[in-house]
Amino acid sequence: MSEPTTQAKPSLVGKILGWVMPVLILAAATTVFFAMGSQPPPGRKSVEPPAAAPVQTAAVRLETEGIDVEADGVVVPLREITLAAEVPGRVRLKSAACRAGKYVTRGTLLFEIDPRDYELDVARFERELTQAGLMIEEIDEEVIQNASSIDLSQRQVGLAGREVNRLDNLRANRIVTESDHERSQRDELSAANTLTALQGLKRVLVKRRNRMVEAQALAATALERARLDLSRTRVVAPADGVVVDDKVEQDSFVAKGTPLVTIEDTSAAEVKTSLQMDEVARIWGGRRPLGEAASTGAHDLPDTPATVVFKLGDRVYQWKGTLSRQEGRGLDEKTRTLPCRVIVPDPTAVQSIDSYGAVSPSLPPEAPRSLLRGMFVEVRVHVDNTADLVSIPEAAQRPSGEVWLMRDGRLVTLRPHPLQVSGGRAVYEVGTSGLLPDDRVVISQLANPRNGMLVTEREVAGSSRKPLQTADAAESPRTP
Repeated sequence: MSEPTTQAKPSLVGKILGWVMPVLILAAATTVFFAMGSQPPPGRKSVEPPAAAPVQTAAVRLETEGIDVEADGVVVPLREITLAAEVPGRVRLKSAACRAGKYVTRGTLLFEIDPRDYELDVARFERELTQAGLMIEEIDEEVIQNASSIDLSQRQVGLAGREVNRLDNLRANRIVTESDHERSQRDELSAANTLTALQGLKRVLVKRRNRMVEAQALAATALERARLDLSRTRVVAPADGVVVDDKVEQDSFVAKGTPLVTIEDTSAAEVKTSLQMDEVARIWGGRRPLGEAASTGAHDLPDTPATVVFKLGDRVYQWKGTLSRQEGRGLDEKTRTLPCRVIVPDPTAVQSIDSYGAVSPSLPPEAPRSLLRGMFVEVRVHVDNTADLVSIPEAAQRPSGEVWLMRDGRLVTLRPHPLQVSGGRAVYEVGTSGLLPDDRVVISQLANPRNGMLVTEREVAGSSRKPLQTADAAESPRTP
């Protein structure tokens, strides 16, 4: 009976400890918490003000010489001339120069058609013309003879009339007989009849002469036509150019109008290009004086200087030309651009451009000697400024379109719309972009750019004074 009593006592002690221990732990934690809160706060470290970020800048340049509107283009011939046979006949001669790809000069003989038939026509009409001249001379002699006969006949009529008058008086005095008087009257009528016949012959001779003069003129016209046909048996090049296609061989018979050869005129060349409407508007505004549109036509482009550029490997070649006209009936429906033509008056006046952008005094051996049909080129149309323009290095325009400026030691962020980006520079209008000619644009990169943050000019390596102040140095930026 004593064992159950012994086991009950430890169970009671355990229950008491289970209630007391949490209270003791909570009290100890509270004591530690208050003990820690009574300690003084830790000291704060002083933070230095943020330093200005070093940046590399370039000057905003004022554009005073205008800008170049750039577009792609392809060289096309100024004109293609198709020569056809103007007279029928057998091709007696085909020149060796009349082959596709050959260069011919103006007046070069290309074809000769058998001229014998036309030489015979010339000889026949020359004889007809000579014959008409001889007949006119014969009629002139007859006219002269007729005039003399008329004069004699008029004198004979006068004598016969006076004889009749004299016999009239004698017949009244019964001195002459009636038969003598009648004979004198018959003589007068015969003389008058002869005079009338001679006068009628004169009028006939005048008409015959007029008819022979017309026959002579007709013979002269026919002779001229025969000589023209004879000259057309020789087909010559009408201009300097390249033979594109020869269609007829020697000894072939050709009819009138048969195509013989096609020549591409190389005295000048044209470049076919297309311009955006904002570029066309800039050309209109930069080259056309006020009120000129009404006098030159609403669809005419002003003659604007242009440069045609062709790149061959690392070499650059250029030609001088003029934007002369628009092509077609308006905007292209697919590209919404205006097709235009640039004329190059001298396709052989090629200039070589060195790596510095200057014209080389001499051409390298591999340089093209002329603009060739089908060349893909770049067209640069020079336009005068109609508003104040500035430009910055292309590297200063961020991919997002932002431009960073350094003004009074702080970063200013703009988002202007460029008029043109070419040649490593971006061009803007002063009034709409917010850029000023005396601004400096940031061309280096910033890790966390903020509008209004402090920036300072980065110093040149090896110097503690002179910052990068030139635009030339800004053309090749270095990232910090």
